[in-house]
Amino acid sequence: MNANIFRQWTTPGPWYRNLYTIWGAQQQVNYEGDRNDMDYHVWWQATFKNYMNMSWFVLLHPSTYDERLTRGGPTVIHYGYNMLNANFGTDSRARVVGNFQVQYIRPVDNTEGGRVAYYPSVTLKPSSRVLVSLSPSLDIDNTAQQYVTAVSDATVSSQFAGTRYVFGRIHQKTLSMDTRANVTFTPNLTLEMFAQPFLASGKYTSFKEFAEVKSRHMNLFGRDNGSTVITNRDPQTGALTGYTIDPDGAGPAPPFTFSNPDFNLRALRGTGVLRWEYRPGSTLYFVWTQERDGSDQFGDFNFSRDRSALFRDRPTNIFQIKGTYWIGR
Repeated sequence: MNANIFRQWTTPGPWYRNLYTIWGAQQQVNYEGDRNDMDYHVWWQATFKNYMNMSWFVLLHPSTYDERLTRGGPTVIHYGYNMLNANFGTDSRARVVGNFQVQYIRPVDNTEGGRVAYYPSVTLKPSSRVLVSLSPSLDIDNTAQQYVTAVSDATVSSQFAGTRYVFGRIHQKTLSMDTRANVTFTPNLTLEMFAQPFLASGKYTSFKEFAEVKSRHMNLFGRDNGSTVITNRDPQTGALTGYTIDPDGAGPAPPFTFSNPDFNLRALRGTGVLRWEYRPGSTLYFVWTQERDGSDQFGDFNFSRDRSALFRDRPTNIFQIKGTYWIGR
């Protein structure tokens, strides 16, 4: 169920060309009557006299029930958050067009979550034949309730049906750069290029479990109920290999072990397309695509290390030629 109020000003005013705003709310209830989604939102956008533009989006999302957070287990409470998204753009008709977007998320039920993301971009149009676009992004995301694993344990509460659901806090950093270049040599010959390098890392800490079904309260391993957390490392390299957790110390629950969930991901996708219309309606396309990717388990973000590793990864190159021929009178 959702409800929205729209208002649009299309007649230019003293400082704007047009305005647009939306105010609304929505909620979703599953078949068991649990409210598993809800938010209140406001969006506002303005185009100024000089054709620059700005928009704001505010979303308030309270805690809700979540039947999917445990990956098939019982329903629990997913922490809520408040989000602010702001965007500013310059005149799209100019030779240099800039845009900057920032997103900020603040948790409302805990101190471990939160997010800040930056999305700047610039488009260069040095001539009517050339367009270059650079769109980097940096996303720093902390998730307090990230699913890690499920462990069979007959000593857990009957609410959890003999399964212990393990969560952790994940600190993620993601850096990418979308790059586009379009060149028109003649009306019959064009070149389009795209590349996207991508680096990401994820570090897990604060392993925990829900205290009860349909509850927001979580027991932190290593702090609550006499529990302990032991880090396991490779005896030769010292690298982290996993964790051993005793959920209740001297209690009856057996300890359990899981592998290191930390990750580092890197990837590069690039494509170039040369289009030649050698006669009216008949075209040849020469396409080159390169893909390379790799992964590690350092968990921390190190731009110099991960960038160098990306260009050491073995690439996959694909070359294609496609042609069309127009048969007509």
